Amino acid sequence: MDHSVITRAKSIAARIFSERVRNVLKAVWMVVVTAFVVRYVVRNWDELYDTVSSFSGLVLLSTVLVTMGGKVVISVHSQLITRVNGTRFSFRESFWMYSASDLVKYVPGGLWNALARVRLYTARGMTPATATKAFALEKYWMLVGALGTGAVALTPDLLDRIGVEAGTGAVWSVRIALVVALFAAMWIGGRVSGRHLQPRDVVRAIVEQSVMAVLFGLGVSIPLSAVHAHVSTTTAIGAFSMGRGLGYVAVFAPAGIGVREVVTLWALGKGHGAATDTMLIALAVNRVMTFVADLATFGSSLVVRPSRTGEVIESP
Repeated sequence: MDHSVITRAKSIAARIFSERVRNVLKAVWMVVVTAFVVRYVVRNWDELYDTVSSFSGLVLLSTVLVTMGGKVVISVHSQLITRVNGTRFSFRESFWMYSASDLVKYVPGGLWNALARVRLYTARGMTPATATKAFALEKYWMLVGALGTGAVALTPDLLDRIGVEAGTGAVWSVRIALVVALFAAMWIGGRVSGRHLQPRDVVRAIVEQSVMAVLFGLGVSIPLSAVHAHVSTTTAIGAFSMGRGLGYVAVFAPAGIGVREVVTLWALGKGHGAATDTMLIALAVNRVMTFVADLATFGSSLVVRPSRTGEVIESP
């Protein structure tokens, strides 16, 4: 291919993905989401009030607690990622760094979240290059892990949607193939970043991603059960994992707002005994409780935050 064509293509791509364009997309997206929410609330106030009022304190508390549990697992996951990149942190240190930088995700895009985490890593002994690699690997593993676990959980539904009538054997064959593909994708990404990566590390990462999917999925399943949506726990876990995964890609949406909910609602499908509007309310409750969980997790990390001294152990 002509070198000038490649150069021109790179120039066009740079303009399309420039900071100015991204900022415009972020602003437009937030205006669209805000307008939709305001319009929806005004038109459906009575239904919204009745549905939200029906949520018990136990439902809300349970949603917050399982979401916090998922964030604890992410902190353990980040320990693994920094270790394969050459530096060990205690759980308390990883928990603090993740929780502190996680709040910044509400600023449109993922840039500030990345800068905060990299700065925390470098302040505790990592080089800027290694810290950047560690954060990039975490986001990559979170993306492929969420999509992979979501696809595994939703395998019967996805096969049905494409018109494939599959028995139990076929479903589990597809699921095994998906797990193998997930292992390969995480291994390749880990080898690019992590200089100390071993196969057992990828196995551990997949287990941690699965636990995250279950905990975060329960954060959706609980509100859905409260509105009598009759969605199975497995379907809720898979749908939310897919929404969470694509929310990571939507850098124009703060914390994946809007994107996560739309994808989750699509993945949930229809015919679950509850109207789409009611399920959307349940997802909105999950979004609010997630924010509460973010604040609670950050507060917890302040309590257990260790001193810097002796908390970093360089890998041999």
